[in-house]
Amino acid sequence: MARRKSRRKPKTRRQKRGINLVNTAELYMQTAVLTQGLGNCNPLTFLTGLEMGSTSYGSGRAGAVVEGLGYYPSAQSVTIPELLGLDKSAGTHTTNSITYASQGAVVPFGQGVQTLKDNARNNAVQMMVQSIGVRAGFAIGKRIFSKQRSFINNKVLKPLNLKSMVVV
Repeated sequence: MARRKSRRKPKTRRQKRGINLVNTAELYMQTAVLTQGLGNCNPLTFLTGLEMGSTSYGSGRAGAVVEGLGYYPSAQSVTIPELLGLDKSAGTHTTNSITYASQGAVVPFGQGVQTLKDNARNNAVQMMVQSIGVRAGFAIGKRIFSKQRSFINNKVLKPLNLKSMVVV
């Protein structure tokens, strides 16, 4: 007798999952612990080199002090642009139709490596405790709020067709 042709079962497709916001928040917190302990700044400042501070333009009474977000290589923090020797401070600033030229600070390649080593040595225990605390806090929080997270995923995000982009 001839064998019967068996139907092949269609492969089940795996549904595309979105970015998990809880895991993203945990990753940011772990990164914040490391950058604060090593570079004395937050992750965004560590990556870009931009931080809050002030710059003096000119001298005497005609000089101006500008405070805000900028690049200050002599600050207490260590950033990636400083480690790579990038100089972003040269440029001009215009206030009330007066243009001030900032002097480019010389940032040698590898500036801050010794500071990173010293910070790692001094803050190792603190960073370890904070890292364990962040991990434990998120693990406990995920268990405690699992029903609420499931509700958000299935009753809020799924009807809006956002579950393929974002998951809580």
